[in-house]
Amino acid sequence: MAKLKWSRLAWLAVVLVSGQIISSGYVSARELVYTPLPIEQPETVLDANRPLVSYLSKQLKTPVTIRYEKSYEEILRLFKLGQIDIVHLGPLPYVILKSSYPQAEPVAAINEPDGKASYTCAMVTAFDGPTSVRQVHRSIAFSQPLSTCGHLTAGYLLAKYGVKLEALHHEYLGNQDQVALSVVKGNYEVGTMKTAVAKKYANLTLRVIEETPPFPGFVLVANKTTLTPDQIKEISRALLSSSSKDRATLILGRHGFAPVVDAHYDLIRQNMRFSR
Repeated sequence: MAKLKWSRLAWLAVVLVSGQIISSGYVSARELVYTPLPIEQPETVLDANRPLVSYLSKQLKTPVTIRYEKSYEEILRLFKLGQIDIVHLGPLPYVILKSSYPQAEPVAAINEPDGKASYTCAMVTAFDGPTSVRQVHRSIAFSQPLSTCGHLTAGYLLAKYGVKLEALHHEYLGNQDQVALSVVKGNYEVGTMKTAVAKKYANLTLRVIEETPPFPGFVLVANKTTLTPDQIKEISRALLSSSSKDRATLILGRHGFAPVVDAHYDLIRQNMRFSR
Protein backbone atom coordinates (compact mmCIF):
# COMPACT_ATOMS: atom_id res chain seq x y z
CA MET A 1 0.00 0.00 0.00
CA ALA A 2 2.85 2.35 0.90
CA LYS A 3 4.59 1.57 -2.39
CA LEU A 4 1.39 2.30 -4.27
CA LYS A 5 1.01 5.61 -2.45
CA TRP A 6 4.58 6.64 -3.32
CA SER A 7 4.04 5.62 -6.94
CA ARG A 8 0.98 7.84 -7.12
CA LEU A 9 2.90 10.73 -5.57
CA ALA A 10 5.77 10.28 -8.02
CA TRP A 11 3.30 10.19 -10.93
CA LEU A 12 1.61 13.34 -9.62
CA ALA A 13 4.99 15.10 -9.37
CA VAL A 14 5.78 14.26 -13.00
CA VAL A 15 2.38 15.56 -14.09
CA LEU A 16 2.86 18.80 -12.16
CA VAL A 17 6.37 19.38 -13.54
CA SER A 18 5.19 18.56 -17.05
CA GLY A 19 2.34 21.00 -16.64
CA GLN A 20 4.76 23.74 -15.60
CA ILE A 21 6.96 23.07 -18.63
CA ILE A 22 4.00 23.11 -20.99
CA SER A 23 2.60 26.31 -19.48
CA SER A 24 5.99 27.99 -19.86
CA GLY A 25 5.89 27.31 -23.60
CA TYR A 26 9.24 25.48 -23.62
CA VAL A 27 7.90 21.94 -24.03
CA SER A 28 9.88 19.88 -26.56
CA ALA A 29 11.76 23.03 -27.57
CA ARG A 30 15.36 22.34 -28.49
CA GLU A 31 17.77 24.81 -26.96
CA LEU A 32 19.02 27.16 -29.66
CA VAL A 33 22.65 28.25 -29.85
CA TYR A 34 23.57 31.88 -30.47
CA THR A 35 27.16 32.97 -31.11
CA PRO A 36 28.28 36.61 -30.96
CA LEU A 37 31.15 38.16 -32.86
CA PRO A 38 34.24 38.52 -30.61
CA ILE A 39 34.93 42.15 -31.51
CA GLU A 40 35.88 43.33 -28.04
CA GLN A 41 36.97 41.69 -24.79
CA PRO A 42 34.96 38.52 -23.97
CA GLU A 43 33.18 40.00 -20.95
CA THR A 44 32.16 43.08 -22.96
CA VAL A 45 30.83 40.94 -25.79
CA LEU A 46 28.86 38.67 -23.45
CA ASP A 47 27.38 41.59 -21.50
CA ALA A 48 26.26 43.22 -24.75
CA ASN A 49 24.62 40.07 -26.11
CA ARG A 50 22.90 38.58 -23.04
CA PRO A 51 19.89 40.94 -23.13
CA LEU A 52 19.32 40.20 -26.83
CA VAL A 53 19.49 36.45 -26.22
CA SER A 54 17.04 36.81 -23.34
CA TYR A 55 14.67 38.81 -25.55
CA LEU A 56 14.82 36.23 -28.35
CA SER A 57 14.26 33.38 -25.91
CA LYS A 58 11.16 35.09 -24.56
CA GLN A 59 9.79 35.94 -28.00
CA LEU A 60 10.44 32.48 -29.43
CA LYS A 61 9.32 30.68 -26.25
CA THR A 62 12.44 28.61 -26.72
CA PRO A 63 15.60 28.51 -24.59
CA VAL A 64 18.55 30.21 -26.28
CA THR A 65 22.10 29.88 -25.00
CA ILE A 66 25.25 31.83 -25.85
CA ARG A 67 28.22 29.93 -27.21
CA TYR A 68 31.26 32.20 -27.17
CA GLU A 69 34.02 31.48 -29.67
CA LYS A 70 37.13 33.63 -29.97
CA SER A 71 37.93 32.87 -33.62
CA TYR A 72 35.94 34.14 -36.60
CA GLU A 73 37.06 31.12 -38.64
CA GLU A 74 35.85 28.73 -35.94
CA ILE A 75 32.48 30.48 -35.77
CA LEU A 76 31.93 30.03 -39.50
CA ARG A 77 33.08 26.40 -39.34
CA LEU A 78 30.70 25.55 -36.49
CA PHE A 79 27.82 27.32 -38.22
CA LYS A 80 28.34 25.20 -41.33
CA LEU A 81 28.46 22.07 -39.16
CA GLY A 82 25.05 22.94 -37.72
CA GLN A 83 26.35 23.61 -34.21
CA ILE A 84 25.26 27.27 -34.25
CA ASP A 85 21.67 28.34 -34.98
CA ILE A 86 21.96 32.13 -34.91
CA VAL A 87 25.14 34.13 -35.40
CA HIS A 88 26.14 37.78 -35.20
CA LEU A 89 28.49 38.70 -38.06
CA GLY A 90 30.23 41.69 -39.57
CA PRO A 91 29.86 42.32 -43.30
CA LEU A 92 33.06 40.54 -44.38
CA PRO A 93 32.45 37.25 -42.55
CA TYR A 94 28.80 37.44 -43.65
CA VAL A 95 29.81 37.72 -47.31
CA ILE A 96 32.30 34.86 -46.92
CA LEU A 97 29.75 32.64 -45.18
CA LYS A 98 26.97 33.41 -47.66
CA SER A 99 29.20 32.61 -50.64
CA SER A 100 30.16 29.19 -49.30
CA TYR A 101 27.03 28.16 -47.38
CA PRO A 102 23.67 28.98 -49.02
CA GLN A 103 21.85 27.84 -45.87
CA ALA A 104 22.88 31.07 -44.15
CA GLU A 105 19.77 33.24 -43.97
CA PRO A 106 20.17 36.89 -42.88
CA VAL A 107 17.27 37.89 -40.64
CA ALA A 108 18.12 41.45 -39.59
CA ALA A 109 20.80 44.11 -39.83
CA ILE A 110 21.71 45.94 -36.63
CA ASN A 111 21.31 49.70 -36.49
CA GLU A 112 24.08 51.87 -35.09
CA PRO A 113 23.43 54.81 -32.70
CA ASP A 114 22.61 57.07 -35.67
CA GLY A 115 19.75 54.73 -36.58
CA LYS A 116 21.44 53.48 -39.75
CA ALA A 117 22.51 49.91 -40.49
CA SER A 118 25.99 50.99 -41.52
CA TYR A 119 29.26 51.96 -39.85
CA THR A 120 32.83 52.95 -40.59
CA CYS A 121 36.20 51.43 -39.77
CA ALA A 122 39.25 53.52 -38.94
CA MET A 123 43.02 53.46 -39.02
CA VAL A 124 44.28 54.68 -35.66
CA THR A 125 47.56 55.65 -34.05
CA ALA A 126 48.94 56.99 -30.78
CA PHE A 127 49.24 60.71 -30.04
CA ASP A 128 52.75 60.86 -31.52
CA GLY A 129 52.07 58.57 -34.49
CA PRO A 130 51.73 59.43 -38.19
CA THR A 131 49.34 62.19 -39.14
CA SER A 132 48.27 60.60 -42.43
CA VAL A 133 47.98 57.14 -43.94
CA ARG A 134 50.67 58.12 -46.45
CA GLN A 135 53.21 58.26 -43.59
CA VAL A 136 52.59 54.70 -42.38
CA HIS A 137 55.65 52.55 -43.07
CA ARG A 138 56.46 50.28 -40.11
CA SER A 139 53.82 48.09 -38.45
CA ILE A 140 50.10 47.55 -38.12
CA ALA A 141 47.89 45.60 -35.71
CA PHE A 142 44.68 43.78 -36.61
CA SER A 143 42.11 41.92 -34.54
CA GLN A 144 41.45 38.87 -36.76
CA PRO A 145 41.98 37.89 -40.42
CA LEU A 146 38.24 37.89 -41.18
CA SER A 147 37.43 41.17 -39.46
CA THR A 148 35.99 43.79 -41.81
CA CYS A 149 37.90 46.42 -39.83
CA GLY A 150 41.13 44.50 -40.29
CA HIS A 151 43.05 43.47 -43.38
CA LEU A 152 40.28 44.69 -45.70
CA THR A 153 40.15 48.14 -44.12
CA ALA A 154 43.92 48.53 -44.02
CA GLY A 155 44.35 47.41 -47.61
CA TYR A 156 41.60 49.76 -48.78
CA LEU A 157 42.99 52.83 -46.98
CA LEU A 158 46.66 52.17 -47.75
CA ALA A 159 45.99 51.56 -51.45
CA LYS A 160 44.59 55.10 -51.76
CA TYR A 161 48.08 56.42 -51.00
CA GLY A 162 50.14 53.81 -52.81
CA VAL A 163 51.33 52.15 -49.60
CA LYS A 164 51.76 48.37 -49.84
CA LEU A 165 50.25 46.48 -46.92
CA GLU A 166 52.66 43.61 -47.60
CA ALA A 167 55.57 45.93 -46.79
CA LEU A 168 54.33 46.44 -43.21
CA HIS A 169 54.90 44.10 -40.31
CA HIS A 170 51.47 43.01 -39.08
CA GLU A 171 50.01 40.81 -36.37
CA TYR A 172 46.57 39.64 -35.25
CA LEU A 173 45.79 40.36 -31.61
CA GLY A 174 42.39 38.69 -31.17
CA ASN A 175 40.02 41.62 -30.67
CA GLN A 176 39.81 45.35 -31.25
CA ASP A 177 40.30 46.28 -27.59
CA GLN A 178 43.70 44.59 -27.70
CA VAL A 179 44.55 46.44 -30.91
CA ALA A 180 43.66 49.80 -29.36
CA LEU A 181 45.70 49.19 -26.21
CA SER A 182 48.73 47.92 -28.14
CA VAL A 183 48.74 50.96 -30.42
CA VAL A 184 48.41 53.32 -27.45
CA LYS A 185 51.42 51.62 -25.84
CA GLY A 186 53.44 52.16 -29.00
CA ASN A 187 53.81 48.47 -29.79
CA TYR A 188 52.50 49.13 -33.30
CA GLU A 189 52.61 52.21 -35.48
CA VAL A 190 48.92 51.94 -36.39
CA GLY A 191 45.95 49.63 -36.06
CA THR A 192 42.51 49.25 -37.58
CA MET A 193 39.14 48.90 -35.85
CA LYS A 194 35.54 49.98 -35.84
CA THR A 195 35.44 53.77 -35.44
CA ALA A 196 33.05 53.45 -32.49
CA VAL A 197 35.59 51.25 -30.68
CA ALA A 198 38.37 53.76 -31.40
CA LYS A 199 36.34 56.53 -29.77
CA LYS A 200 36.26 54.56 -26.51
CA TYR A 201 40.03 55.01 -26.28
CA ALA A 202 40.26 58.68 -27.23
CA ASN A 203 40.93 59.51 -23.57
CA LEU A 204 44.04 57.31 -23.82
CA THR A 205 45.24 59.49 -26.73
CA LEU A 206 44.23 57.02 -29.45
CA ARG A 207 43.75 59.07 -32.59
CA VAL A 208 41.86 58.32 -35.82
CA ILE A 209 43.96 59.00 -38.93
CA GLU A 210 41.35 58.15 -41.54
CA GLU A 211 38.00 56.36 -41.86
CA THR A 212 36.52 54.15 -44.53
CA PRO A 213 33.30 55.02 -46.33
CA PRO A 214 30.24 53.56 -44.58
CA PHE A 215 30.19 49.78 -44.73
CA PRO A 216 26.91 47.80 -44.59
CA GLY A 217 25.92 46.90 -41.06
CA PHE A 218 26.44 43.95 -38.78
CA VAL A 219 23.89 41.24 -39.39
CA LEU A 220 22.16 38.43 -37.52
CA VAL A 221 22.12 35.22 -39.54
CA ALA A 222 19.95 32.13 -39.04
CA ASN A 223 20.93 28.61 -40.03
CA LYS A 224 18.40 27.05 -42.42
CA THR A 225 19.92 23.63 -41.78
CA THR A 226 19.01 23.64 -38.09
CA LEU A 227 15.99 25.96 -37.94
CA THR A 228 12.57 25.56 -39.53
CA PRO A 229 11.20 28.22 -41.91
CA ASP A 230 8.66 29.18 -39.23
CA GLN A 231 11.40 29.63 -36.63
CA ILE A 232 13.40 31.84 -38.97
CA LYS A 233 10.33 33.95 -39.76
CA GLU A 234 9.63 34.31 -36.05
CA ILE A 235 13.21 35.40 -35.31
CA SER A 236 13.05 37.99 -38.07
CA ARG A 237 9.64 39.20 -36.89
CA ALA A 238 10.82 39.50 -33.28
CA LEU A 239 13.73 41.68 -34.34
CA LEU A 240 12.22 43.81 -37.10
CA SER A 241 8.98 44.52 -35.26
CA SER A 242 10.59 45.20 -31.88
CA SER A 243 9.38 48.39 -30.24
CA SER A 244 11.47 50.97 -28.42
CA LYS A 245 10.05 49.51 -25.20
CA ASP A 246 11.21 46.02 -26.23
CA ARG A 247 14.69 47.38 -26.94
CA ALA A 248 15.00 49.45 -23.77
CA THR A 249 16.91 46.69 -21.99
CA LEU A 250 19.06 45.74 -24.98
CA ILE A 251 22.66 46.74 -25.57
CA LEU A 252 23.28 45.09 -28.92
CA GLY A 253 20.17 46.04 -30.89
CA ARG A 254 19.17 48.97 -28.70
CA HIS A 255 18.94 51.27 -31.72
CA GLY A 256 16.76 48.90 -33.70
CA PHE A 257 17.03 46.52 -36.60
CA ALA A 258 16.60 46.82 -40.35
CA PRO A 259 15.86 44.39 -43.18
CA VAL A 260 19.01 43.02 -44.79
CA VAL A 261 19.54 44.21 -48.37
CA ASP A 262 22.12 41.83 -49.78
CA ALA A 263 23.07 44.24 -52.58
CA HIS A 264 24.42 46.65 -49.96
CA TYR A 265 27.17 44.11 -49.26
CA ASP A 266 28.46 44.42 -52.82
CA LEU A 267 30.81 47.12 -51.51
CA ILE A 268 32.51 44.41 -49.47
CA ARG A 269 32.53 41.98 -52.38
CA GLN A 270 34.14 44.59 -54.62
CA ASN A 271 36.98 45.06 -52.14
CA MET A 272 37.58 41.43 -51.19
CA ARG A 273 41.04 41.61 -52.76
CA PHE A 274 42.14 43.68 -49.75
CA SER A 275 41.01 41.01 -47.28
CA ARG A 276 43.68 38.48 -48.26
